[in-house]
Amino acid sequence: MGSELSEGALLFQEKYAMAQSQKNVWTKLVSTWKCIAVSLSSTHLQVRLHGLFGLLVKPFGADLEHTVPLISVISAEIKGRLMGYDEISIVFNLPSGGERELLLYLKRGEEFLILLNSLRNV
Repeated sequence: MGSELSEGALLFQEKYAMAQSQKNVWTKLVSTWKCIAVSLSSTHLQVRLHGLFGLLVKPFGADLEHTVPLISVISAEIKGRLMGYDEISIVFNLPSGGERELLLYLKRGEEFLILLNSLRNV
């Protein structure tokens, strides 16, 4: 994990999640079946590839590795449900400027969203 998130600071973590970047048509096509780890601390959200499938997906430039300061999160909401996973849209400001939307597919999506929004004081 990055230096922003230490094991002791984790408030939420879900491995074997799925995600999809809305950056462009290519990133929308990349499949990430259960190779995403989502971690949340009091200051950052981290989305990263992990495991064997993560290693296979990484070379495709899927735009799925982000460490986002919570102050950069613009919106977070549940969009729907897919095969037992909550589909959550996270929109955030990029350090380089502009915005990015990630769709996260989490088993414990409601728990994640409540915690994230409470940390953002929304």
